[in-house]
Amino acid sequence: MSDYTFNMGPLRSAIHIQLHTHNATRLWTGRRATENGPAPIIGMPRFIEILNQIRIASEHDDPYADLWMLRIEEKLAQSRKIMQMMLEQAKALFNELPEGIDIESCLNVQPARFPLFINAPLAYQGVYLLTDFDQLARQLLLASHIAVLSRRDMHHWLNRGASVIRSAFSLAQKYQISGLKRRDFIDDTPQARAVITRCGPLPEAVLSGKLRSSYSPPLSSAAQNTTSGATHDE
Repeated sequence: MSDYTFNMGPLRSAIHIQLHTHNATRLWTGRRATENGPAPIIGMPRFIEILNQIRIASEHDDPYADLWMLRIEEKLAQSRKIMQMMLEQAKALFNELPEGIDIESCLNVQPARFPLFINAPLAYQGVYLLTDFDQLARQLLLASHIAVLSRRDMHHWLNRGASVIRSAFSLAQKYQISGLKRRDFIDDTPQARAVITRCGPLPEAVLSGKLRSSYSPPLSSAAQNTTSGATHDE
């Protein structure tokens, strides 16, 4: 049988997000710092960038990157549950409509469209959270327009939903690169002790590699040898 050599390139897919409300678009872009103005707020591009940095650090066997990926995964899961609950409550407002009133989905005739360049799978959960909020905002704006929700309550709900996303962004913004590997912490080097002082304690399950995010990249062979060696030493 003849031998065949296949020269295949990597898989590629163009992915975009569409947002139908100014409320969601503002969360995407964030808020820049201005002199004597309100504090800056990071947007989705910066959030994605931070998640990509965490993924790269995790690939380089930084246990603190694994810890932060766990924290952000948990935060996003909780945030999406809250947003889905709010969305269900918003949809229930339309149950008050009398018979004979038929309302189609509320969509922007010219939605904002942004390309997604994401190398960290977990970052997509942040994107999904924003699309959840965009859907919530559409429901609330429509409910207010047809008088099943007051403008005051609409703004209250919108602020609550936006704060859920800003809270997730704020958590990611606290991430600090340690620049070290698992071996440094296992060997209890001075650099490792300095990082622990600066970044807080490192759970043993995270250090050993037993506890990792569902979206963590695979441990390298060297990292696996380090963690198995640490387990054996115990």
